[in-house]
Amino acid sequence: MHQRIYFILLILLAVLSAAATTPVTIPDDRGFDPTGIWYGQHGPLALMRAGDTLSFSYSAVFGATAHICDGIGVAGFVGNGKWEYVDEQGTVTFTTKNGKVTMQTSAGIASFCGANWPGDTFTKDSWKPAFRCQVTEPKAHFFVVGALPSAQRQGFVVKGDWVEAVGLVNESSAAWLLTRFVGKTRTTAGLLERDALECHEE
Repeated sequence: MHQRIYFILLILLAVLSAAATTPVTIPDDRGFDPTGIWYGQHGPLALMRAGDTLSFSYSAVFGATAHICDGIGVAGFVGNGKWEYVDEQGTVTFTTKNGKVTMQTSAGIASFCGANWPGDTFTKDSWKPAFRCQVTEPKAHFFVVGALPSAQRQGFVVKGDWVEAVGLVNESSAAWLLTRFVGKTRTTAGLLERDALECHEE
């Protein structure tokens, strides 16, 4: 009898020990990570997710008279796989759910496209992943994701660090890449100069 109780106690201890070492999964309603380049109905979209931000670069041609979209910026997470880019002309909502990305005007107009832009849809079969780059400069500062020339941020990476990167698709300089660095405590996204990196593009 004592042996049976001892055996049961051993099983309980093993279960409790396993539970203590198993990471707790916190529900995340950001949707999937869409980092990479997507090719939609009207043009390409580069995305880089970091925490509650979704940096983007977008270029498109739409309509019978060939209107042009030329956008770059940062959308903020608002819940349920949705991200909003807001400026003085309107709000553009990005949705990253079920392996698909959509862009839609949810208020006003998309300033980087103008009136009558119908939005865009991107499916997984049009997706190209980010590539890896290693920092070759002693220190490389991130710059704000926006129209160039851009403001320098406090965050930086140092020689030997690895970042994920995608090329800008809007009418910006080829000398810059949209990047993110995954650190021990936080993930930083921003623009880095291509000359500060050695990249392994696929």
